[in-house]
Amino acid sequence: LKYVVINPSITDYFECDMKNGIYNDLLLIPTTPFVTRINGRFCKHPAYTAFFFPKETPYFYAPASLPYKDYFIQFTSDKSVTEEYMIPPLQPINLCDPARIFDLIEIIAFENIAGSPNRDEILNNLMKTLFLKICESGTNTNTIKHYNELLNVRRDIFNYPERNMTLEMLADKLHISPNYFHSLYKIAFGRTFMQDIIESRIQHAKYFLAYSNQPVNLIAVNCGYNNTEHFCRQ
Repeated sequence: LKYVVINPSITDYFECDMKNGIYNDLLLIPTTPFVTRINGRFCKHPAYTAFFFPKETPYFYAPASLPYKDYFIQFTSDKSVTEEYMIPPLQPINLCDPARIFDLIEIIAFENIAGSPNRDEILNNLMKTLFLKICESGTNTNTIKHYNELLNVRRDIFNYPERNMTLEMLADKLHISPNYFHSLYKIAFGRTFMQDIIESRIQHAKYFLAYSNQPVNLIAVNCGYNNTEHFCRQ
């Protein structure tokens, strides 16, 4: 890993024109609209679009509007990123979950300067995770409508089992019908909304029963069950 840069807002126009590329591979992820030139053709891209430029490959990019902000990582790899992680070079990859990607890059930036005795192993594993998450964005998750909203719903299901979440309530937030919400959720995650609700509550219940001194009726409430008998049957 050579450089990890998290650029603050840039207010002046610039052009990054590397006619011979650079010696390192480059992963670029602007958080604002930008323009690239690939094989002599200019193309404008929306914010949260990733680009992978292999080493010694010419590249050009510039802001499409100001202020401009981006994340980029220069790195070297013994293996081809394209072959190992199916990340296409010189092609836009629309990130389906950019917030998690940026969190991961910020962890990489910290570990790069932290001086840990396990630095290289930690960074290798973090970079693998980053490539896999970007690869996921290049697959069918990009075509699922409301994917980010569904992902946030699933996160809340597993973080807050005590909440009373109903299909109708969540569908209304997305301004879609309950049946359509049910279908999209199952396409996105391979299981139903209710299966995740039950699994989340059971996981939390097992933890509280094993590691807390709370009475069963309180654990039931904390796991979303107002009826202790129903909770025990689960």
